[in-house]
Amino acid sequence: MTSNAITLITTGGTIGSTSEEDSVNVSRGEQLLQQHISELCERNQLAIKTRAAFNKNSEDLAPADWLTLINVIADEIAQGSDRIIITHGTDTMAFSAAALALCFGQQAVKIVLTGSCFTLEHPESDVSANLLGALATAAENNIANGVYVSFLNEEKQVQVIDALTVKPMIFDELSFQAQFRESLGVFNQTLTDFTAHSYKPKTLSASINPADIRLDLLTKAEPSVVQISCYPGMSAVPLCAALAKGCCVIVNLYHSGTGPSTLEKNGLLEAIRSRPDLTFLLAALPSRHIPKPYQATMTLMKAGARLYQDIQPHILYTLITLGLASGRDLDDLLSELAPYQQPIST
Repeated sequence: MTSNAITLITTGGTIGSTSEEDSVNVSRGEQLLQQHISELCERNQLAIKTRAAFNKNSEDLAPADWLTLINVIADEIAQGSDRIIITHGTDTMAFSAAALALCFGQQAVKIVLTGSCFTLEHPESDVSANLLGALATAAENNIANGVYVSFLNEEKQVQVIDALTVKPMIFDELSFQAQFRESLGVFNQTLTDFTAHSYKPKTLSASINPADIRLDLLTKAEPSVVQISCYPGMSAVPLCAALAKGCCVIVNLYHSGTGPSTLEKNGLLEAIRSRPDLTFLLAALPSRHIPKPYQATMTLMKAGARLYQDIQPHILYTLITLGLASGRDLDDLLSELAPYQQPIST
């Protein structure tokens, strides 16, 4: 594995944390990670430039942190970097990956995000394997420019996933999965051979100009875009009560693209009907498995909500938040999403 002029940017997360008596602590792990990266590069004869964007647990990241990372990456690109690795916490890596894909996915640069489920000193540590996998992904000529997540899969192979198809990890998972389980490909155990899968992922074609994103607009956009999840007995009306006119509500549907649709007091259907001043976006309908929406979802659509195919809710959240922060209005962003919107059957 050979590599030249790769930049590695650290952000914290488990990969940059230490295990202590009663918790995993991110505040003391950055120096240990930097030392490990240096040793790893020396053993593998790799030339790597390292830089810290910030040092946080990913569960504590906010859109303002995306902007910090975006600006650091833009600065590195301006200095000539065209292969960049980001070490990141797993909890919100999918959000950050989406943000970077929207900003840099169409540029002549390859960005690879990785992290770990265990700390460096843990007996099952996956830090070294994931770092080496990210380096291999950045150096692999058969992987085109773009934004990717590189991470060990359940078979202990390094899997490469397009950033706009990666799914957030849930509960007991120890690896990332691609939408419809279709990754770009996998490396062999020694990282000497990459097997590309013969499919082209259907991804969102929207993009954001990173130079247009303003912190003041981002601060204004954050409270106007919210995500809520479906659950039995969902009380959506109280959840939406504090939202101002013009806010966008992204509803995380059940896995079959459904949500509660009975006209119950405080339910989701009542919230949609009683708040026409809000924009409700339903995500997502997995069209490969469910080509037509269930009647319950049609009921929500007829009440005024918009249903999207194959665009995960965290991607909608990231696009709309960054889009508003770049000075675009919601109608403009929704028009860009129109190709993915499920029509209402007549």
